[in-house]
Amino acid sequence: MRGERTPDALSRALAEPSRRAILESLQFGRRTVTELVRATGLKQPNVSNHLAKMRQQGLVRAERVGRFVYYSLAMPFADVLLRMHEIAASATSAPQSSTPNPSTEVSSVNPPSLEQVAAWRKTLLDTLLQGEESTAVILVNSMLAQGVTMPFIYEEIFQFCLQQIGEMYQQGLTDEAHEHLASAIVERLMARIAQFYTPIALVGCRAVLGCVAGNWHQLGLRMIADSLHALGWETLFLGANVPTPSFVEIVRSAKPNLVVVSVAMQEQWDEAQRLLQHLNKLRQEHAFLIAVGGHYIDDHPELVPQGEGFLSAPTLSRFLEYIRARWPKGCYEETETSRNTDDG
Repeated sequence: MRGERTPDALSRALAEPSRRAILESLQFGRRTVTELVRATGLKQPNVSNHLAKMRQQGLVRAERVGRFVYYSLAMPFADVLLRMHEIAASATSAPQSSTPNPSTEVSSVNPPSLEQVAAWRKTLLDTLLQGEESTAVILVNSMLAQGVTMPFIYEEIFQFCLQQIGEMYQQGLTDEAHEHLASAIVERLMARIAQFYTPIALVGCRAVLGCVAGNWHQLGLRMIADSLHALGWETLFLGANVPTPSFVEIVRSAKPNLVVVSVAMQEQWDEAQRLLQHLNKLRQEHAFLIAVGGHYIDDHPELVPQGEGFLSAPTLSRFLEYIRARWPKGCYEETETSRNTDDG
């Protein structure tokens, strides 16, 4: 006779991190115990014990195929319920305060161990090179279930793996098609992660982000946009290869607090300088911070103009630290002052 049944059983299982990780891994199809151990990072006895209990509760079912036993979700609409739980957990975990806390969604209380990070990197690198997107999704689900933050996943896992693949391409160890496939998979993984970091409240800040004309490498910029959005910012993401006149015009009309420009290669720098000159002139009409980044700037930070209105941060985490320090309580007062000045 089965004990506690759904939906109460599901609610209790989702409250337990290990069972939640197992259930999330099963969203994408049936898995063996060995596959669940690899996807969740849990010990085999723990996985088997949790599966046995969840079978009794009617949450999962088992099917033997030859020598293997496969587990899958047994509940109708389980995937929908899991997503609803993610949204509810995100909402209830935020501090209830009249003043938004911009750092809530991206702070890391218990960073993963170096050994765990190395294991995640190796797993993702292998899956990207093999084009196994479903396995990469399971890995991301497991990291989210363990409370790993968006910026940490982006910077320490995704960027690391993409850099490794880029170096392999330069050395002739992989081809351009596999490099593009890996980037496309990461971009879809980022979209998945971003849905779990919907801000509880906006903080009154607006950012315009775009790649200088000729720059088609937008993933790094997308990581910044997602992270700012998680902090409660309104983000206008222009994407790759933005013509300078169009870039300048949207900044003029949007009146942002922050403009982020990405420069990936040396041959883009002349156009980037023209864009920065136009943006700096706009700052006389409406004050905003100009952040410049990208692979080329990472190697040549001295090229970024020196002054109060410009910023260059070598990493995503350093950039977010600056943003939280610069706007600790959001931008409502700054935006209102700017609007009054414009109207004056």
